[in-house]
Amino acid sequence: MSELPIIDMHTHVQRDDAHGHEMRDYFLTPHLVKPGAPNLGTLPELLEMMDQVGISAMNMLMFTWSGRYLRHGTYLLPDDAAERDRASAELRARVTRRVSDNNTWASAIAAENPRVGYFAGVNPVVMGAEGAVQEVVAQRERGALGVKLVPSDMGVPGEDPVLFPLYDYCVEQGVPVLTETGGHSPHSAPAGFAGALAAFPQLQLVFAHCGHDRELGHGLDEQVLELAARYDGVHGDTSLRLHEVADGTVAPEEMVAFLRKIGTERVMFGTNYVFSDLLPERPGHRPAPEHVDPRFTQVWKSVDVLQTLPLSDTERLALASGNFTRLTGFAPPR
Repeated sequence: MSELPIIDMHTHVQRDDAHGHEMRDYFLTPHLVKPGAPNLGTLPELLEMMDQVGISAMNMLMFTWSGRYLRHGTYLLPDDAAERDRASAELRARVTRRVSDNNTWASAIAAENPRVGYFAGVNPVVMGAEGAVQEVVAQRERGALGVKLVPSDMGVPGEDPVLFPLYDYCVEQGVPVLTETGGHSPHSAPAGFAGALAAFPQLQLVFAHCGHDRELGHGLDEQVLELAARYDGVHGDTSLRLHEVADGTVAPEEMVAFLRKIGTERVMFGTNYVFSDLLPERPGHRPAPEHVDPRFTQVWKSVDVLQTLPLSDTERLALASGNFTRLTGFAPPR
């Protein structure tokens, strides 16, 4: 297909260079950053990436590592019980404010850039169940397309009752929720959302990375497949998965078969930039062609695989942008 409209529905954008360095040095920590990678994930960098690799529009997933802020901040609380209670409440309020400020920054960026949308990030464990709902209500009024959750940072699985008021609101208002998945935390397993989906079967829930198991279709991926078979609202995104095809560790036909098991009408294209091009390269890594900016190697691979997988034109268009538009209503200019 020529001029395939592509929406990267899974990006992580940092507010400025200082936030980019914090993301590298505090969240990822230096040992998880690929040696020599200069990426900071700022808006100008992502807009340049989009133009270079042929992405039409992007969705920012606002992730403030609020759980880490709160946990680390407790080390500084005073010993006196009364002082400690006051300081703890102040710390929680400051972390909550940082979450809200990051979301509001994203709303301003989206308002100024018709090619950019965003999902508001919340952490009900830090913000409180009702506080998280209030933040989503406020961000929806500012244009947020959905909600972003990070169970590993929250420290609870997706079926924890503290999240239920948020799900109740999202089901009532038709707001999609995207969650991280992966084996790096026991809280990030897709199966940890089984109780939430049982309680809220109409929830529109996107499993980032389609589970992100080390072996395609097994373990964490299989948990996504099982939940997708039971609940029509379960979706996935391709972030951190398509370069497995580019690197030769997964055959194109295997990837297509996996996506069709979920349902190609329920999977959306995503890259996980900036993390995709900061994390150490996978075994079997193959460099991109010389004309590709080395800062954007993994994103370029994902776009190339999207354009060449043995899919029908209808399936390719759905994955590239149609499914995300249908889920969120986001229709950027062509």
